[in-house]
Amino acid sequence: MVLNTDTKKDARQAQLNVEEAYVLWDMTNVIYAGIDMAQIWGVYVHDPDLNIILQRAIDKFKKRSKDLEKELRKYSIDGPTQPRADKLNVDTNSELLTDENIGKYLLLFLQEQIELLFKSIRNSTTNDAIRAMFIKFLTDVISDLDILIKYLKIKGWIGIPPIYPNIPVSQTEKADTGEIFHLWDHLTFRYDNIYQTQYWVQHANDADFKTLLKKGLQDTLKVQVKKLERELTKFGVPLPQRPPSVIASTGTTNMEDAYMFRILFTGMIGAAWMHALALKQCFTNDRLRDIFKDLLVQEINIVDKMILFGKTKGWLGIVPQYSPKL
Repeated sequence: MVLNTDTKKDARQAQLNVEEAYVLWDMTNVIYAGIDMAQIWGVYVHDPDLNIILQRAIDKFKKRSKDLEKELRKYSIDGPTQPRADKLNVDTNSELLTDENIGKYLLLFLQEQIELLFKSIRNSTTNDAIRAMFIKFLTDVISDLDILIKYLKIKGWIGIPPIYPNIPVSQTEKADTGEIFHLWDHLTFRYDNIYQTQYWVQHANDADFKTLLKKGLQDTLKVQVKKLERELTKFGVPLPQRPPSVIASTGTTNMEDAYMFRILFTGMIGAAWMHALALKQCFTNDRLRDIFKDLLVQEINIVDKMILFGKTKGWLGIVPQYSPKL
């Protein structure tokens, strides 16, 4: 969905719910672990390019930790144990941990960061500033992941999944079986989204909600479907059955706008999760990874606007608030 929504800045912006308090602490703990691990890996690294990637990662982790520590102080939350102060200087057997190992471990850490940050964004529904910080973190990690994958491919440190065997001979571009599945899975999911959204348009009562549904249908769902259909056709993949183009009105419905909104919101969370999973598993085709990356960033920004819309309408549940003992 695409929606431009502004909420009034009031006392609520200074509030924090219990999940936001937890994810601030949890994210800080994970970032601290990342700093510690990366500094240990720095003892073993040999490749100059990997060393640059690693040092940039450490610098970014430290910057994020400062941002998180600022929020912990602001809301009187005890932080976790800090990482060691600096890069270790010890005598080691440099053969115990190879550059290939280090690259793969950093890849796993960034992949997990994407899922953790997405969860943090989805659950930060009370404090818009906290959610904005996590969105910034996520877009940065997505970019870092893409750079690292390309580096690991150049080095030959990422295994090649099975290539989809039915690509037309005229097509020089390759895609692996996992990438083909994600394209197909995305398309079938979007077909269902279009069907359901068309139904909701017929039964929504709130004028703003009806406009939101129509705009999302035309500007997001149908645009994405055309792109996914082109990609699958390009790689010689049979397309699934499409939904009806017209959903006739069935008269009145017992579903309230607030309920339809929450189902819609849950579906968008599912879509973002699918985008994130595809991004994490897309190694063979860099162009397809760019598509999944764009889908994820777009969905996260829409989720952010949906949270603002739901809060304005009073359609999102109020999460228990965090009240520190001072």
